[in-house]
Amino acid sequence: MQQRVRPSPLMITLNDVPDTVLVSGKHLSGGSIGAKIVYGRDASMIVATRQPGYHSKPHLHDAEQLNYVLAGELYVFIDHDGFLAKEGDLFRVPRTAVHWSWVQGAKPCVLLEMHAPPLIGDPGVMDTAVALLDGAEKVADTVRVRSEWPTDVDQAAVERRVMAKPAFSPQED
Repeated sequence: MQQRVRPSPLMITLNDVPDTVLVSGKHLSGGSIGAKIVYGRDASMIVATRQPGYHSKPHLHDAEQLNYVLAGELYVFIDHDGFLAKEGDLFRVPRTAVHWSWVQGAKPCVLLEMHAPPLIGDPGVMDTAVALLDGAEKVADTVRVRSEWPTDVDQAAVERRVMAKPAFSPQED
């Protein structure tokens, strides 16, 4: 597919953003994830597609994360708690909170993720992430937060406890 000429360095269409592997296989218990990433000086945006069976290991980053579930659903675990997030839900992962997710359904889960500062410091991300910077801004001046992968989290215990809770459902009027 031929990439179109960008009318401004501050704009691009999603189809013109290259795909990247956001999380390497060594940090997954199952499944895979693909992503399209853009960033500015102070934040990054990711459209991430987690395939059925996607199950990340606990990680953290020095960036606040806001998410919108565009399609599908996934369990989200944050520190010692969690919830089932479904299409249309919004959720936040606080800065430096240990978190992970698990897609148990038969459909992919697509998330719109925002990170501030930009979560673009992990290996390989800068190879495909697109900078939305004007001529006066330099890629080299952008903060590049990376993920850390602690090994002292009792992932299975948290998952059992969270998945035993009733799922959130809005009250009927």
